[in-house]
Amino acid sequence: MRKGSILLVCGFVFSSFVSSLVSSVAQSSVRLDSSAFDRYTGCRFSDELAVVETSPLAPGIHERTVETLKGPRQVGMVEGRRVMFAYPGKDFYANVKVEILPEKDYAETRQTLVDNFDYFLASSKDSTRNYGLKPKLNGLDIRGLDRDKLEGGVLGIYLLLNDATRMVTTIYFLNQEPKDRSFQTIEDYRMMRDRFLSTYTACVGAK
Repeated sequence: MRKGSILLVCGFVFSSFVSSLVSSVAQSSVRLDSSAFDRYTGCRFSDELAVVETSPLAPGIHERTVETLKGPRQVGMVEGRRVMFAYPGKDFYANVKVEILPEKDYAETRQTLVDNFDYFLASSKDSTRNYGLKPKLNGLDIRGLDRDKLEGGVLGIYLLLNDATRMVTTIYFLNQEPKDRSFQTIEDYRMMRDRFLSTYTACVGAK
């Protein structure tokens, strides 16, 4: 899977989430200072992993649809960024979406995102929840699941919630052709995933 076709990772059941952004004009919404995202785009890693692309939400997008076991629900957002990570000479390793949720109805919106995660878990026949995770990592509420094999476009999805800042982070760990990725076994994938989660949550977590 080449960098130019990153949006085609939809072979995974999680893909409905990736493609679920819908356009909704919210004239009263106010864009925030981009410094709110500095922690999310400036994190440094010891293994040469780096941020290689960042992009804001398209103008006018302040809402997206997510699936839950009770049917589709709308999730509002104030501001967002897409952050792409890669190792030197390799294709994309992770696609990270960072969003600031509106203060109004935050608790309800938060629960909708948790319900969306539960939908993914119930809908996927070849992935398993990561029960090795504690409920919190570096001050962030965290939950995630992964494929059992190195198959499909997305190998894992992790949801991070920061209640203090109302910021939600969705991490998609991407699969690539063997020559274009930095891991060759499922064990290597899990080791690198855990290292990423530990480092990234330390960067962006509650201080």
